[in-house]
Amino acid sequence: MAERFKPRILAHVSHRNYAPQQIIDIAEELGVPTDEQPEFREAVEQLVEAGHVVVGASDTLALPPMGPEVVGRFKLHERGFGFIMPDERNAHGDLFVPQGKTGGALTGDIVRAEVVHSGRRGPAGKSPFTGKIVDIVRRANTKFVGTLEKDGSTYFITPDGTMLKEVILIRDIAKHAELGEKVVVEITTFPRKDVAAEGVITEVLGRSGEPEVETDAICRAFDLPEAFPDEAVDQAREAVSRYNDLDEDDAAYKKRTDLRNDYLITIDPPDAQDFDDAISISQTKNGVELGVHIADVAFFVTPGSHLDKEAYERGTSCYLPRRVIPMLPEVLSNGVCSLQPGVPRLARSAYVTYDENAKPIGTRFCSSVIQSAHRLTYLEAQALIDGNTEEARKHAKTDAPYTEKLTETLRQFDSLARNIRKRRLNDGMIVLDLPEVELEYDKTGRVCDAHPEDDAFTHRVIEMFMVEANEAVARVFADLKIPLIRRTHPDPGAHDIADLRIFAKVAGYDLPENPDRKQLQGLLESVRGKPASRAVHFAVLKTLTKAEYSPNLIGHFALASGDYTHFTSPIRRYPDLMVHRAMDALMEHLGEQGHIPSDAKARKSLANKIKHDDRVLSEEQLVEMGNHCSTTERNAEAAERQLRKFLVMQLLEGHVGEEFPGTVTGVTGFGVFIQIDKYLVEGMIRTPDLPGGPAERWELNKYTGSLMAQRSGRSITLGDQFKVQINKVNLVRREMDLTITDHIRSAMNLSKKKTTTGNKRPRHELAKNAAQKSQSKRGSSRAKGGQKKSRRR
Repeated sequence: MAERFKPRILAHVSHRNYAPQQIIDIAEELGVPTDEQPEFREAVEQLVEAGHVVVGASDTLALPPMGPEVVGRFKLHERGFGFIMPDERNAHGDLFVPQGKTGGALTGDIVRAEVVHSGRRGPAGKSPFTGKIVDIVRRANTKFVGTLEKDGSTYFITPDGTMLKEVILIRDIAKHAELGEKVVVEITTFPRKDVAAEGVITEVLGRSGEPEVETDAICRAFDLPEAFPDEAVDQAREAVSRYNDLDEDDAAYKKRTDLRNDYLITIDPPDAQDFDDAISISQTKNGVELGVHIADVAFFVTPGSHLDKEAYERGTSCYLPRRVIPMLPEVLSNGVCSLQPGVPRLARSAYVTYDENAKPIGTRFCSSVIQSAHRLTYLEAQALIDGNTEEARKHAKTDAPYTEKLTETLRQFDSLARNIRKRRLNDGMIVLDLPEVELEYDKTGRVCDAHPEDDAFTHRVIEMFMVEANEAVARVFADLKIPLIRRTHPDPGAHDIADLRIFAKVAGYDLPENPDRKQLQGLLESVRGKPASRAVHFAVLKTLTKAEYSPNLIGHFALASGDYTHFTSPIRRYPDLMVHRAMDALMEHLGEQGHIPSDAKARKSLANKIKHDDRVLSEEQLVEMGNHCSTTERNAEAAERQLRKFLVMQLLEGHVGEEFPGTVTGVTGFGVFIQIDKYLVEGMIRTPDLPGGPAERWELNKYTGSLMAQRSGRSITLGDQFKVQINKVNLVRREMDLTITDHIRSAMNLSKKKTTTGNKRPRHELAKNAAQKSQSKRGSSRAKGGQKKSRRR
């Protein structure tokens, strides 16, 4: 499918380091196999026809030039200027909007701007174009959350966050809000030049700083729905009532495979309430068979119903600190759809058979009735695998007995998961070693401490099994060429890989020009446990694109999967529910055995039947649904990050003046971001406040990505570790100012590796040399490509 190449082509030609290349050379840099190049060419032709790219001299590809107008999303800087990120990419990138030309636009607004050409070429690296916003097409927000304050007789709201930096004047306190309370404000007059924003209070949330109030504030700020509409709740209750009235002779049971006597268990976090999945394992004559049994949510949620529409709008459950905003009403998500132990539940079961190398050799599916035997937590299951029942009891949430059968089953799970993981690592699965922490709360809901997340291998057990089930489902639909919503993760762009090569070179490690997954793995493994580890793992993370939902056959780079979907969490993810409905159609036409026919004619007949089923959406419908669900997922993740950040900063507000170890997580021309290791929250240090003070001049080195001190020769780069002092915490803006008090260690530890032996030049010289060699090779590739094209002509 040509469609799968389009995002990669656009990302490649849009990169800041891109120079026009011939199409054949772009295909080479992107690693397109020879047999797939006709599809690649077709993708280019479609992009050209749509006006997304243009073909220039010598068959080179580029983005179209800047037009007379630009429409896009605006981002306002605190100094009054801003940038427009165009809806349609162009060769000049984002459009700079000077102060006074922003037209009152705020961050996130969709705007239309006139493009002004200066009449001369801009300085190196800068566009000669600027913009003047002439229309605000759509406001990103009309409601804001903030704290009510007063200056003399004037009431105003100080908004949370940085989206709106000016205060909002309040003319009428009709809601009887009190000073210091968190409120929701509807903007009636947006700020323009010397005109302040005005608004009316629509809701009073409570005293600022209280954890529950701040949680409500985040929900309002990110427009997270909480209470379900009555119609959706009523339909959920009706579905539960219908289920409870079922008996053994009902068709809903008789058409299903009865697995209630099979030995299934669940392994989840200790605070989990919705149990999506249960697992089983057995020995067959062909090998080991893994069973992954997923709650059959599609049975309860009818397409097009109020309940279905509400689930679609939400897109996902949102897991905030100490509060869950579910995608489905609790009577379903925590009730009949949750695979609780000891009770019958409807499920969709996927079975995968593995050979001695944990390679899948057979797949089957069935609609089932299951009954989980045990509910275990991750640490409890790990302790049982390790033979420590006393430790297991400390983490148990039930008092079920620990039988020999349970322990043996867990050890079989452990063995199979390790072999699957080994196979996937051999296939090139990327595993990043980056820190994660769990927050601890006091009785009031405030953060009181944090500790590293446990590293029990049982997390990997469930992860590997869910990945295998997701892949098995995707594989079937791909084989039958039936449209499906997929979880896609494109390969890193060639330019991002080039940046990573330079970064790795500075760290003292060589990376080939076009590294495959194995070579990226080798880089990650070579630095584990070394000073450069966190820096290199961060750098690899930055090269990876964000996974999204799409029907395109792009695959999942990080998982080394050629085709991947989300099937295992329909309680909390709408795409999974859509996959289950497509599975319903598949199962209905497969019959009781659940095996995909091997005969080509039978497979084609099966595929035609399923494609015309209403439960299988078209490519166009799947694109729309994928975009929506990707957006709701990002919004939920942003809300969680924002609330966690506030709660941690609220704790650190009481530690101003104290010192903590921290790691550099971002480097810019105006300063560095340092993350406090214990709490994983970032603070900013601007260049005048870096070591050396205002007298020192720090500049960003384009070859290393490091800040370089021009007088002392010091450098600060991603992954460097320092001791920092907290100077100031601004809870309203979610910002924290830090000062470096001591150097712990450098990430770029140039070791005695072969790559650097005998080379005494500074790091930035090494990087400059690497960058120049990389550019030279790309230029050589373009030249050779031109010769090849010429010969074909």
